[in-house]
Amino acid sequence: MAREARFRNPEFQEKLARARAYERRIGSSQAPRYLALAAALAVLYFLAISQTFLVKEAGINENGPTVEQLQSILSRMQHQRLWFLIPQNHILILDKALLLPELRKDLPEVRTIKVLKKSWPNRVNLVLELREERYVWQSGLNYYLLDQDGVVFARIPSYTPEAFGQPLIADNSAAEIAPGTTLPIQPAIKFIEDIQLEWPEKISETNIVSFAVPAARSKDIIVKTSIGFSLYFDLQRSAAEQLSDLKLVLREQIRPETFSGLSYIDLRLPSIAYYCYQDALCAPENATSTPPTN
Repeated sequence: MAREARFRNPEFQEKLARARAYERRIGSSQAPRYLALAAALAVLYFLAISQTFLVKEAGINENGPTVEQLQSILSRMQHQRLWFLIPQNHILILDKALLLPELRKDLPEVRTIKVLKKSWPNRVNLVLELREERYVWQSGLNYYLLDQDGVVFARIPSYTPEAFGQPLIADNSAAEIAPGTTLPIQPAIKFIEDIQLEWPEKISETNIVSFAVPAARSKDIIVKTSIGFSLYFDLQRSAAEQLSDLKLVLREQIRPETFSGLSYIDLRLPSIAYYCYQDALCAPENATSTPPTN
């Protein structure tokens, strides 16, 4: 009876109600924490632990590298982490900016990724643009393929003119370069393209054998002709104008029978052209310094 009376006591009932309310508050406040923890663990599993969403399958356009090469690169990216946590081949974060540098490590001929399409959970399809093998770049005894952007992207172990149809550009400074280097020669490339375009129409006396620059940043272009003499051009004047001057010199100032004895013709000045024969003091083969710069 005393126990029942105690439970019926209003003061005791009030304390009991407060205790139950406190328990409910504790339980309700802990629920969001458990949910947040569960969500964090799920995200961690999705991003850093699960293998399901790591890109290992790939498709590629026909003129690109092989599927096996691409899959090998993707597998390597699995061991490279973003923020020390997420594998770089995770389908959620894999994009052109992450993949392109990795492709170029193994495949320097890749210029850009034109299309990267993801297929969940672990596949990408790529359309790649490859570098064009526009020129052969010579530096000292080394030869490289040069693309349309002026990027040296592959070394040629053994160069012979017969095996490569691309025009040869020699760097007379013989500066050391590494594959992947972007050379500051866009003006020179544009000028060389203009010379090649204009030459057949204006010059019939000889053909182009190769090109050269005193250095990568030089404003001069040197053309070696099939007869043997060299031509000096100025990048800051139009190729068409200088070839017109050359046409005039070859047809009106120099006798054809003496072409083979020429050392060079200098077309860099707008109002006058200089030419020199191999047996003259002005010829570089008779001097201890570089060819004259007028």
